[in-house]
Amino acid sequence: MSARHARIARLARAAVLMLDHAADDIDRGLWTDAELEGMADALDSLTAALRGQDQATVRRDVLVIDSERIDR
Repeated sequence: MSARHARIARLARAAVLMLDHAADDIDRGLWTDAELEGMADALDSLTAALRGQDQATVRRDVLVIDSERIDR
């Protein structure tokens, strides 16, 4: 696997995880505008990687998921 494909795979896995965790929370209004913008940046990074664009064309290539259990 090339380094480009490995990066795309990492970004795709992160996007799947992020979207899975975010879907219900966004619907309930639990995400701030800044968090939504961060998710958009992460998805922009994936899109750019899929298109073969340089990383410099997107604002950042970092995804942070801060989760906590609410049932405890």
